[in-house]
Amino acid sequence: MTWLPSPLAGYLCDRFGCRITCFLGGMLCIVGLVSTSFAQSLAVMYFTYSMVFGLGACFIYNSIFLVIGKYFKQKLSVATGITALGASIGILYTAPLLQVLLDSFEWRNALRMMAASFTLVCLFSLTFNPNVEETTIIEDFNPETNNTDNEVERVDLSVFTVITISLMFGSFGIFIPFIYLVKYCEDLGITAQEASRLFIFIGLASSLARPISGRVCNDPRVNPVFIYQSSLLLAGVSAFLLPFATNYWALVVFSVAYGLSDGIFMTVPIFILLSCVDKKRVTASFSIENALYAVSAAAGGPIAGLMADQTGNYIHSFYMTGGVLMMAFFTPFVLMFINRGMARVHPTDEEEARDVEATGAGPQADVRQS
Repeated sequence: MTWLPSPLAGYLCDRFGCRITCFLGGMLCIVGLVSTSFAQSLAVMYFTYSMVFGLGACFIYNSIFLVIGKYFKQKLSVATGITALGASIGILYTAPLLQVLLDSFEWRNALRMMAASFTLVCLFSLTFNPNVEETTIIEDFNPETNNTDNEVERVDLSVFTVITISLMFGSFGIFIPFIYLVKYCEDLGITAQEASRLFIFIGLASSLARPISGRVCNDPRVNPVFIYQSSLLLAGVSAFLLPFATNYWALVVFSVAYGLSDGIFMTVPIFILLSCVDKKRVTASFSIENALYAVSAAAGGPIAGLMADQTGNYIHSFYMTGGVLMMAFFTPFVLMFINRGMARVHPTDEEEARDVEATGAGPQADVRQS
């Protein structure tokens, strides 16, 4: 539910603004957690936690990334990396903190304390400026391309479509090792407690990769699509090699490599989606992609688990994961044939866009912001 209702979240962001949408998301999370703490059946929890809390989380996720597209121009990729870092750090400290709350206050009171923490989300959302200047976004493509409105629209849609297809393959496979890593370790004779420590390495590597990849993509000489593809290549190779990691330190190396790929994968595509279309389409494109991402991500784990049940081990599941991630890696190369060169996506303001169209010259790699 964090991604599936994104079209609704996008509509609310356009209609009422990111500030109200984020505030509403925080309130829904509070209501969902408090209601779940009083639930007496699993059926009720499916509604209060999965639906209500999940919908609130979706509103928060979409609004915080859409709002940075309005605040930032030249530093959009850096802002995206820092925002993505917040989620990664939250995952690192949330698990041990929740365990302490569960041990000290039991699960119902722990949920109520979690609900109280979402009041901070509501308060921080009020700092969003609803009147911040919008950013018009175009792309840096092949200089031989004529910059007519129809041509810009064509390349807009081609980048969005190809990256969305790639992300659907990527989201299908990227979460599978996270789901089955502990069970795979237990099959190797490694305890669940030792296996759970691998996620510390994954989390730290992911946290490191998010702001760094955002900073790298801020350089106009760097093609963000290539950075995105590097994460898929690293993740695919790591998944292929995971069955050969049969001792703990080999699994640590896998965890670091996969964590780095995860950090880039969770950061750079967001920047691409916020940059590859103009401001009139950015909310719709971001929301639609998130909904498709949710469907694909939800399918990956069960299919890999079914393969493991049929074969009796996770080796073929990891090979399948590597294959799907490599498909995601190769998909953006289609842009070379569509646009006669890999698309480059960097934001620019409306005045510069008009100047480019007026002169008829190709966009320059050195983008200057006011």
